[in-house]
Amino acid sequence: MKNITKLIATILTLGLFLYGATHLSFDNVGNQTTLRKEIIKVENGYGYQIFSGEKLLVQQKFIPAVKGYQTFRSVKDAKKVANLIVEKIRNRISPQISVEELAELGVVFSDQ
Repeated sequence: MKNITKLIATILTLGLFLYGATHLSFDNVGNQTTLRKEIIKVENGYGYQIFSGEKLLVQQKFIPAVKGYQTFRSVKDAKKVANLIVEKIRNRISPQISVEELAELGVVFSDQ
């Protein structure tokens, strides 16, 4: 059941990204994408949200790419991943995260 929930969450996240990427807000300086991140408190830890203007593009309540439903243990870890996601969106790269990228960022998670 957790795998199905995680799959559905991943599909919804990617769907929101694809929708959001086609409706991004731009500011008046050099057509830079106006993106902002918010770290959110969730049960047992932290997650993040990415906005384009007032539009929610990504809501991530658990660590992507890892087994099970694991939340970020610290605000710092959630920020590291949110920053990477913002950078990927700005560069029009899929916001999908790999376990290797999490390790490179030093994000703490269980290998279950």
